[in-house]
Amino acid sequence: MHVICTAGHVDHGKSTVVEALTGINPDRLIEEQERQMTIDLGFAWIDLPQIGTVGIVDVPGHVDFIGNMLAGVSSVAAVLLVVAADEGIMPQTKEHIAIMDLLQIDRGVVVITKTDLVESYDWVELVQDDVRDRLCNTTLSDAPFVHFTTVSQDVSELHRVLVECLDSHVAQSDKDMPRLNIDRVFTLAGFGTVLTGTLLDGMLEVGDEVEIYPVGLCGRIRGMQTYNTPIEVASPGIRIAINISGINKSEIGRGAVVARPGQFYPTQLIDVSIRLLAEDHNLIPLRHNEQVKLFVGAAEVMARARIIGSEKIMPGDNGWIQLDLSSEIVVQKGDRYILRRPSPGNTIGGGRILDEHPSVRHPLYDTSTLSRFQIMSDGTSNEILLQYFETRGIVSVNSVLTESGLELNEAITILKSMISNGEVVVLGNKDHKLTVGSKQFVLSDASWQNQLKQVYDQLFGYHQKYPLRTGMQREELKSRMKLDTNTFNALIIEMANLGKVLIKASVVSLPKHEVVLRGQQKQQVDILINQFVDDPYNTPSKSQVINMIGDDVLAVILDQGILVSIEPDLLFLLDTYEFMVEETKKYILQKGSITVAEVRDMFSTSRKYALGFLEHMDSEGITLRIGDTRELL
Repeated sequence: MHVICTAGHVDHGKSTVVEALTGINPDRLIEEQERQMTIDLGFAWIDLPQIGTVGIVDVPGHVDFIGNMLAGVSSVAAVLLVVAADEGIMPQTKEHIAIMDLLQIDRGVVVITKTDLVESYDWVELVQDDVRDRLCNTTLSDAPFVHFTTVSQDVSELHRVLVECLDSHVAQSDKDMPRLNIDRVFTLAGFGTVLTGTLLDGMLEVGDEVEIYPVGLCGRIRGMQTYNTPIEVASPGIRIAINISGINKSEIGRGAVVARPGQFYPTQLIDVSIRLLAEDHNLIPLRHNEQVKLFVGAAEVMARARIIGSEKIMPGDNGWIQLDLSSEIVVQKGDRYILRRPSPGNTIGGGRILDEHPSVRHPLYDTSTLSRFQIMSDGTSNEILLQYFETRGIVSVNSVLTESGLELNEAITILKSMISNGEVVVLGNKDHKLTVGSKQFVLSDASWQNQLKQVYDQLFGYHQKYPLRTGMQREELKSRMKLDTNTFNALIIEMANLGKVLIKASVVSLPKHEVVLRGQQKQQVDILINQFVDDPYNTPSKSQVINMIGDDVLAVILDQGILVSIEPDLLFLLDTYEFMVEETKKYILQKGSITVAEVRDMFSTSRKYALGFLEHMDSEGITLRIGDTRELL
């Protein structure tokens, strides 16, 4: 299925052509029918042989309604450019052609209308030549021409040419990231709120949970229709109307986006490439920090244009800008957009979104930023993907495939190649498939080497500062690396698997780090151990030991297994502890149970030590307390 749109000056016959093609009057508003002028978007459809159902978005031609026009043309496969023979090229004809070119809509048919209202066919040919000249050097330079008369309204030739135009059009790709740019919201008795738009990048099904961005409303799809036909599943590239439960019409409007919950993050700052129009469209340079109006998808929002690399961009020139938006929107890398001046209202340029979530506000002059923009704008697919890794760091496979701006199959192929030749490192299982939805982490080799260095530097510095500690707590290292839990775990486990670090319980260390007691510390430990040997069942408490040798040295001998901590303030030699456990188990096997007093007498210790020892055995699952006795589990 395909969606196309009309374009052209007011009163040149766009709606008449659509009605002749489809039998549907696209002017749905009473005011439109009374004034015989399209004000808002109109919708119709037609079944074409070999093509199937084609949706048609009829756009207004009056300059006052250019915002409505732009909401309808952002995601179409082709355009019907309508030019009246009795007037020829008019201001909105020129502006609409420029908009189609900026949006890179490269398929279309030029319909010369009202050919029966001019005196001679020579005039029609003259108008046609003017249009062809205007289309020269635009994306529609090869568009075929069809004539349309007011009286007969014969559309047989238009049918044939439209089939040829759409026959080779590549269908919308399925990135498994469905999004619907809402261009109309209304209520229907018995159904509630209905949202319409052209579905992009993925499929939606009745029953799916969805979120409306950027407002954050969530609901479930109760029903869907396409061209008045109920459907259960909607594929990318078709116009659909969806009924969502729990959503009020007053809460949303044109420009919002329907997608899966958590699929997108709204933004108020975007990096874009721009081509500024010249000649009869725009004669004024775009200046740094100038206020403009952004049209993208079905959204319209005010923005401030922060030019990168110069104080201004001259008419006809290309450049890069960062748009600081007045409100949040949802867009993706690669989306096309249009810029207009708010007053006087005119289209000044457009381009492509390079980064929908830039991490910083770029300085006016920065060579590294300009170099990055150059690659994102004009680089090869490999360069673009490598640039994506360099700016994003550690990312999921899903993010690479859905955010890089490349077509899905192309992104998968290039990512496989980069992994194979060592340009990209995979964290974890290397056999996982590279698919949309995969949460496996990947990063460029340069980023991997940088992460290795950062971890090494953090651990080396820690070992130097705390030589008696076995290593740094994982949580502390994660905090120092400024990574979220899932990313950090994947990174540190991969480093451990490669022998770059050691992980023991919650502690991370460098493989060559050893804790060695020397000098006075070793003498203090030797004296302490002798005390434990001399009276193994009435040992110094933990607080006493800390006073004697310090926290760090105690941690060392606990980690080395010389001592065992069995209760907040009790310590035993490991050999003593193991002997006590075995003797207690033997006693219970013989007697059936044991009491605190019996343990105290068995080892000639105090009740405090005996009770602490038994409670420890309970916590270890060796014994079970029943009243005042313990039995083996």
